[in-house]
Amino acid sequence: MRSRSLLLSVLVGVIVAGAGAGVASASACDDACRVDGARAYVAALADHDPSAVPFHPHATRVEAGLPTGFSGDQLRADLRFGPQYRIIRAVSDETYRVRGDGVVVAEFTLSVGAGPVELTTARVHETFRYDDGLIREIVADIRIGG
Repeated sequence: MRSRSLLLSVLVGVIVAGAGAGVASASACDDACRVDGARAYVAALADHDPSAVPFHPHATRVEAGLPTGFSGDQLRADLRFGPQYRIIRAVSDETYRVRGDGVVVAEFTLSVGAGPVELTTARVHETFRYDDGLIREIVADIRIGG
């Protein structure tokens, strides 16, 4: 009975240590990690697969001063199914930099179309703020016509 108790204690310790390791790696997100998160978001704009985007549960997005995202789940659903994103066909001319305060600044061009028709391009400037290694806030400014 005693060895069973000891085995159970060891297993619980291993599980707890493993869970803690994931949290530690999220909080240790460096500049490269934050840029990778922003890149995953930008890629999801065109491929509509947000599975790699590290959204914070309480993530928000603001575009042209208007709130457009209220949670990580909602932003993920919008990227996958939202009509405002379904018209995005491709991303090009991407640049990323990290400011001194840890905010990632991304600039890129979107190609927008409907069916076989290319409609326009848009030049996008987005900033990404992080909390514990997860995207907490996105602020976007978009210029139609590149």
